[in-house]
Amino acid sequence: MATLPYESTARAVLTDLAAGRCAALVGLSNTGKSTLMQALSGQTAERMYTKLCGRKAVLIYVDCNRAVAISAQGFYEVVLRSLLEALADQVALDVTATLRSHHQEVTDAVTAFNASLSFNLALTELCEHLGRDLCLLIDEFDELYTALDDRALLNLRALRDRFKDRLGYVTATVRTLPELRGAAVEDEFAEMFARSTYPMPALEEDEARLVVASLNISSMGAKRVGTCLELAGGHMGLLVAAAQVVAGLEAEQLAEALEAVGQEPMPRAECLKIWNQLTAEEQEAVSSMALDPGGSLPPQQLEHLENLGLMRGGSLFSPLFAAFVARRLRAGGEAAAAGVRLDPDSGDVWVDEVRIPVLTDLEYKLLQLLHDRRDKLTDKYQIVTAVWGEGYLDEIDDARVEKLVSRLRSKIEQDPANPRYLITQRGRGYKLLSHPKAE
Repeated sequence: MATLPYESTARAVLTDLAAGRCAALVGLSNTGKSTLMQALSGQTAERMYTKLCGRKAVLIYVDCNRAVAISAQGFYEVVLRSLLEALADQVALDVTATLRSHHQEVTDAVTAFNASLSFNLALTELCEHLGRDLCLLIDEFDELYTALDDRALLNLRALRDRFKDRLGYVTATVRTLPELRGAAVEDEFAEMFARSTYPMPALEEDEARLVVASLNISSMGAKRVGTCLELAGGHMGLLVAAAQVVAGLEAEQLAEALEAVGQEPMPRAECLKIWNQLTAEEQEAVSSMALDPGGSLPPQQLEHLENLGLMRGGSLFSPLFAAFVARRLRAGGEAAAAGVRLDPDSGDVWVDEVRIPVLTDLEYKLLQLLHDRRDKLTDKYQIVTAVWGEGYLDEIDDARVEKLVSRLRSKIEQDPANPRYLITQRGRGYKLLSHPKAE
């Protein structure tokens, strides 16, 4: 039988679901949560589920980044849309038609009550007529979860209580559910995951080698692969970023790979992404370990960092990340690093002291305009005039401007769906912030 990535954790989650329990995955960005959640929606996981409990199931992957609104209605819509996409060819036509009707009702609902009612009817229809257990794999749940009101969460709990083994949830978030909200009334939802919350593990060596192999980089011999594994410390995002750099190093540079890789934009961006997700207390603890690798932390703090995947065997998990933190401290920390910086002589662009990939001519012109007008609103007229020229005012429509902004945002933002610098003000224009937007 085919195996699943992060096999021990995947098997633990499936065992929980088969036993009628919900489960939660917790881990920083790019640690492999989405990879595992997507794998759980495949046929291998379905076969394992049936083997564990003797019942068939459909495991539906729900990517909350696809939600059109950060609200209960947006959540209900993306869940039903995901169900429709996955089950269109697997259920009777009348069930599909009913599900499609309820999806439209959620989309058109003018009140929270109507959206909730249609969502409940849709899940009720599926649980009663699907003929298999239904498991919702809710990925990238952080922002939606914190935005959902208590009634919406109690509603999800009520559906689960009603259908028991026939309806299960798996969530994937950066922080545990109680950390994200902590409100007393929603404990009824969060308590479903209390005994089955799993920190994302590091990639095993065999899994890491498969990840590198999947990149199809012809120059990756055994020594280069080993270097990547050592530098990344089992972190999927760092592994992919390191592999892209190591593949292009000269043979004599491999001995100094840590320094060479650590200076490149992609690995530095991955390290910065990890750093920015930490609390001030966590950053302080990580900094202590980076400056004094032989030092020690209080046991409770050490356990906390290990659960976040930041510590392993008493040391920071990755030499790349440790070197990044040490360089950051020597450079004066976050205050000196934050912001978007342009070098007009070289054409280089730096975001939070990380050099980003080369921009196209149009992208650079747009960024230069926004950078010159930092913290000021820039409208379409100003953008078209500066980027394309005044003669194009009648030819460049809003959609073309939006596409250019989107391309630029994808290069300068760690999370383009949640920008910290390049902000859109609907119907008015765009603004480049001189300081990152507060979370």
